[in-house]
Amino acid sequence: MASRGFEFAYMLDGSNATPVIRDFTCGQTAYSEGDVVTIQSDGYFDGQTTNVAEVTGIVMETVTGATAGTTKAKLAIITPFQVWRCSTDGTSCAAKTGYTKTVDVADANTIDASDITNGSMIKVDAGTDDDGNVLLYVVFTDTTFGNA
Repeated sequence: MASRGFEFAYMLDGSNATPVIRDFTCGQTAYSEGDVVTIQSDGYFDGQTTNVAEVTGIVMETVTGATAGTTKAKLAIITPFQVWRCSTDGTSCAAKTGYTKTVDVADANTIDASDITNGSMIKVDAGTDDDGNVLLYVVFTDTTFGNA
């Protein structure tokens, strides 16, 4: 398994929309491109590493040596109807397409193919990348700006 992190795939509603990208303040010292993150109560974003619930965005650039509370990084804002693809930690997924609404992450940039009880993603489709890694296509059910 080799994760490239979350990448925007397409809009579920068939439109040609793309995610809005904005600068937000880091709450940790390092991020990988493709990490899924959430704004915390201090106003800074942190990676979602287990039991992904509400999500804010996807990190669009690798960040190293950040100063928490000062350094800014680009996030693609997640909203409903956006489909994101990401590598998984397994060769098959226990989730049922369009039915299971609780797919979870193994870390900030890998979907946990067997954990379908604590997350907030719905499987839309599955496939493989050019290297044969299993990819899941998902929508997020609980988005910071989609719930406004």
